[in-house]
Amino acid sequence: MKSKIVQISAHSCVSCGMRGRSLFADLQSDDFALIDQPIHDLQFEPQETLFEEGAPGAFLFTVRSGIVKLVRFQSDGTQRIVRLLTSGDVAGLETSAGAHFDSTAIALTRVSACRIPRAVIDRLEAASPRLHTQLLRKWHDALKQSSDFIAELATGNARQRLARLLLQLAQDDPAQRMMLPSREDVGAMLGVTTETASRAVAAFRREGLLKSLDRQGKHFVVDVQSLRALAEGRK
Repeated sequence: MKSKIVQISAHSCVSCGMRGRSLFADLQSDDFALIDQPIHDLQFEPQETLFEEGAPGAFLFTVRSGIVKLVRFQSDGTQRIVRLLTSGDVAGLETSAGAHFDSTAIALTRVSACRIPRAVIDRLEAASPRLHTQLLRKWHDALKQSSDFIAELATGNARQRLARLLLQLAQDDPAQRMMLPSREDVGAMLGVTTETASRAVAAFRREGLLKSLDRQGKHFVVDVQSLRALAEGRK
């Protein structure tokens, strides 16, 4: 792994601007004294892997910035993207209840993530009801996001599915900007072929629903109102 790795202290966790959205949101000062193993801030480049399906789950990852895809590979080698993680989401949450990762996590964009040893989570959960409560919240959020992701991107025609995906990707940016994944990734998320995804993206660009911000065709501004109307079948 060529990612940049920086060790951070428990004090950094206390003062982190992301804390309110992380697993440590409800912890008090005494709880942080229980952190007896290093937590690292990792920087991943696009297409770098955070962890692989079936590998021992020794860590959890809190996404600080960027987008991570959770992938399950089929027997024929094709991929199925089961969820997208953004700022505040936890990757590897399943390892708090099992021994292995149940999917592969890959950075879609540049990603900053805190890598937390599972042993730290286990110790804090045993000692602090506050972390246990937050783990349950994160489990609930993860289940809902996963079911919503599948429901929104697996129903309707290709144009409706693409509109819903673009709205998801742009939802955290006040200026409605987003980075569009590769057409292969888009197809895997929408459950359509790469060719169908490419045609739909090209049509959206022609219609002004996607306005390019670079020559590479990766960064766009989206027309939220028109996309929402299309996603809801009103256009």
